[in-house]
Amino acid sequence: MSKQIVLLTCVLALLSPLALTGCCRVQVASLQDELDRSRAERNDLQAQLNRNLAERNDLEAKLETAMKAPKKSEVQLLGLTGSLNEFQKQIDAFVSFREELQRREDELAKLRQAALAEAVVAQGRMDELGTQLQAETERVVQLQGELQHAQSAIVNLQDKLKE
Repeated sequence: MSKQIVLLTCVLALLSPLALTGCCRVQVASLQDELDRSRAERNDLQAQLNRNLAERNDLEAKLETAMKAPKKSEVQLLGLTGSLNEFQKQIDAFVSFREELQRREDELAKLRQAALAEAVVAQGRMDELGTQLQAETERVVQLQGELQHAQSAIVNLQDKLKE
């Protein structure tokens, strides 16, 4: 009867660290997946920000080109005729276009700030996950030591039982 209790105790001592080690590995894999998703999201936001900045630069270049109105002598040389109202309409259109560009620039600035804030949060989360990973790794090492200790105790018990 006591041999059965000793054997049952030994089996339980062996299975506990093995089960905990498996749980730690699952948690590490889960944390790594979350870290990869965070990095991919950060990269997507950076690409979107770059696209928006390029679009802004293109629109500003178009606006500058459009705002360069020909001088009066150039208008006369080119033979352009038009009323003051037509030119005023064009100027009004350019002004509204410029205001739209300014609005987009403001939106891009807000998006950039939001992306930077998200990057800071993601970096904090990555640091936190790294700390958790380190703690879990240390726990696994500790459990492996306990497992080795338990295994040596079992071997000692088996040797005593054989005697």
